[in-house]
Amino acid sequence: MSSRLKIRSIYATALTRLTMDADYLIVDPSSKIRDRFGLEPSTESHDILIQDREDLQGLEVRGEPERVCQFLTFLQEKLVDPVLLEIIPSEEDEASVIARIELPGAAKEILDVIRLSITPTLFRHHRMRIIDSKALDNAEERLTADPERREVIEKELFRDTVLLPLEKSGIVRLEHMRPSGKAMRPREGFLLKLDSKRIEFRRTFSQGRYDGLDLPIGQGDYGITEIYEGNWFVKHSYHTKEGTLIGEYYNINTPVELYPYGARYLDLEVDVIRRAGENPFLIDREKLTLLSRQGSIGPALEAKAMQVADSLMQSLHT
Repeated sequence: MSSRLKIRSIYATALTRLTMDADYLIVDPSSKIRDRFGLEPSTESHDILIQDREDLQGLEVRGEPERVCQFLTFLQEKLVDPVLLEIIPSEEDEASVIARIELPGAAKEILDVIRLSITPTLFRHHRMRIIDSKALDNAEERLTADPERREVIEKELFRDTVLLPLEKSGIVRLEHMRPSGKAMRPREGFLLKLDSKRIEFRRTFSQGRYDGLDLPIGQGDYGITEIYEGNWFVKHSYHTKEGTLIGEYYNINTPVELYPYGARYLDLEVDVIRRAGENPFLIDREKLTLLSRQGSIGPALEAKAMQVADSLMQSLHT
């Protein structure tokens, strides 16, 4: 069943190319999309309306349930890590639903590459559009005028919009998103190391127990979190006040994206745990399976999460 799509989004150029190649029909295209793709003005009605979520981190897809579900499956097959956060009834049309979809790091990167096939596009384009749209426009104007300086322009844009603000702040915040789209309680710490690929920061704890390790938190304990741009996991290591390792917690997630405040990723539920001096073990595999069975993630993302977890298990096994 081919659907007619109306797209109004910061991802519009890439989505138009992606969907046209799959024989979707684009209706009522914006003037910019008409120019880029040589499309004629169209007043046809749409089957599916695609718009940005308010935070620009994904899409709201509105239409009949069957069409919306088919489109979601299409996105998950083509972009690897789109996550369905929720489907709710449309208040405007009782025959329609609205699907809220997250487009994490892998999806954005694929869309960047697709957009590059149409128009001059910098690496991390869609993330930069969220962070600082004006700075991105200025940088891509420079790219158009001088394509050979691409690498320099990309480095300067990332440095000015992400690395320098983070370095100046000295505080790192993890935007650790749940598959429901809700953020967990903020994890913040003091910046220790920073470069274009890596953040390391230190956290302190109150009383309680360590997640996964099932060990008590001692007075003066601290944690070191290591984040690598594009990585499919985040490493948390826990230490006593004397510096003795207590254990390690590897959170499996969508590719880490660096932002001026720290980093953002979506938790894929499954984790790898290793207590000091012991072999690693896996937790919450069934939660990952449930995400796949209920359609929140596609089979490719489930397989990738388990591939990452299995690789960690092998590398950490003593």
